[in-house]
Amino acid sequence: LNEGPIQLGFQQADVATGRRACPRSEVGIGGRMGLKLHTDDFYGAFDIQALVYGSWALKPTTEIFATLEAVSFNFAQNAVLTSTQVTLGNMTVGATQTLFWGDKWVLSATARVLLPTSLETPGAHLLGGELGASVTWRALKWLEVHGYAGGDVQGSVGRAAPLVTGGGVFIGGVQASPFTWGALAVDLTGRVGQLSYFAPSFALRFRVASLGIELAATLPVVGTDRHTVIGQLRLNWRF
Repeated sequence: LNEGPIQLGFQQADVATGRRACPRSEVGIGGRMGLKLHTDDFYGAFDIQALVYGSWALKPTTEIFATLEAVSFNFAQNAVLTSTQVTLGNMTVGATQTLFWGDKWVLSATARVLLPTSLETPGAHLLGGELGASVTWRALKWLEVHGYAGGDVQGSVGRAAPLVTGGGVFIGGVQASPFTWGALAVDLTGRVGQLSYFAPSFALRFRVASLGIELAATLPVVGTDRHTVIGQLRLNWRF
């Protein structure tokens, strides 16, 4: 089963989505879909990203990982204009290091870099970084409590102005695993910065042998933008 925070957010790739505290080796593919409806402003947008991701546990306490939006499709329309775009999306690489652990809990530090791979904005490529800490507590055999706190900064390189922004994210959640093959995860995410929001996330997680399956969705209820709903499907194979 997947574990830790639900990796579904409102920024590039997996930025500000938290990270599990326990290293593991896996490869995966997925699809993320976002829908924005601003009826008062006569604006709507629809986007899909095809995800490729993976991680490698160099040792039981150290993990490196990466996520790539291999294909990014965006469609937007307002009262007079329509735009369609298909391009390479964002990519992040990072590492997690376990700092402390006990019989039922683990505390880890995570660093992540946003690489300037995206071609979505002409003349500008996003570049950024994130530092955070993850904690997992196995309260009961079937109940995991997890949390994440991190800060990120990003700007752009190219002909356009850098437009440097930053923010902080705080995540708290639980995962109930009544069966060895299935679990329900619920997270509450708060972010402060230029993009601010409070959003609950829900995920159904399944396991078939070494194959993990996750269906997740999130919607901000407070914040800068409350018109975006995101859904995601992830398939991962654990080694």
